[in-house]
Amino acid sequence: MSKKVSEKTKQKGKYLIFGLLNTGINYGIYEALALLVFRAEDQLWIATLISGAISIFVGYFLHSRFTWKGREVGKKQLGKFFIWNVVMNVAIRPLLTLFFGLFGFLYQFAFNICQEISINFSYEFVATTGNYVLMTAVVMVINFLVYDRFVFGESKREKKAAVKEKSDGASAEEG
Repeated sequence: MSKKVSEKTKQKGKYLIFGLLNTGINYGIYEALALLVFRAEDQLWIATLISGAISIFVGYFLHSRFTWKGREVGKKQLGKFFIWNVVMNVAIRPLLTLFFGLFGFLYQFAFNICQEISINFSYEFVATTGNYVLMTAVVMVINFLVYDRFVFGESKREKKAAVKEKSDGASAEEG
């Protein structure tokens, strides 16, 4: 039992590492777009959409090869990953971005602290970064659950163990 917990803990660690790497790439693209192209607060969802689209491909590569290594990976999983991430990037992330955009008082507070301790960030940078961090934290939790249960499913070894456990349980009841 502890081995299974250990494997799940390792998987969560890998997800966190590769998720943060992908998030860093996504964030760099998002921040550049938010600060240089889509500067108005009501346009942040466009920057979120574009950076998210790029991160879909990076995320699939990283998670299929490292986080869920040993699980079935193929066209079916790629399709599920793509469909889920389109839903996430077209609907859920922009809605979260709009929702966390309502937290202007929090971003103003963080901006004021930066000014007090002589960190020369613009309000726009503080607001877009705060918005992105909050949205990303929620997205990463949701994605882990969806990837683990829906996209990559169980490994062949886990399926065999589950079948064996059921048959062992049925045999014990008969005997």
